[in-house]
Amino acid sequence: MKRLLLLMMATATLAFVSCSKDDDDVAQVMPKEQQDQQTDNQVEETRYYVKYEVSYGTVFRNNKAKVTFMTETGLNTIQISGQKGSWEGTYGPLKKHQNISLKLAIDGTDNENSCHARIYVSRDKEPFVIKAEGSGVNTLELSYKIDF
Repeated sequence: MKRLLLLMMATATLAFVSCSKDDDDVAQVMPKEQQDQQTDNQVEETRYYVKYEVSYGTVFRNNKAKVTFMTETGLNTIQISGQKGSWEGTYGPLKKHQNISLKLAIDGTDNENSCHARIYVSRDKEPFVIKAEGSGVNTLELSYKIDF
């Protein structure tokens, strides 16, 4: 009977010793590579949207302007026309650190044609914020790298 009691006490002691707090701490420590990867995954979960605005005015009725801009699928080009032209477009989702750009070129540059453009960026469901803005004569280029 004493042997059985001793055996049970020894088994219980081994069970408590093998389940120490130190083992739990070691299991929770993560290698730096895994921590970085988790941080990158959290960054990738954030969605960014870009909104472009372009406007121009010319002295000719049928002037044409070419607008080149970056979207989630790559570089796109559209053509707008008229004496006073404007265009607006929203695209996404995009990723952090992505470079976005907007270029406006008005055909028939014999005259000085004024142009204005803006790039807005929104993170997730936050409001759009102006990140680049400019005015030019006949051409205009804007760019921004998503970094917030």
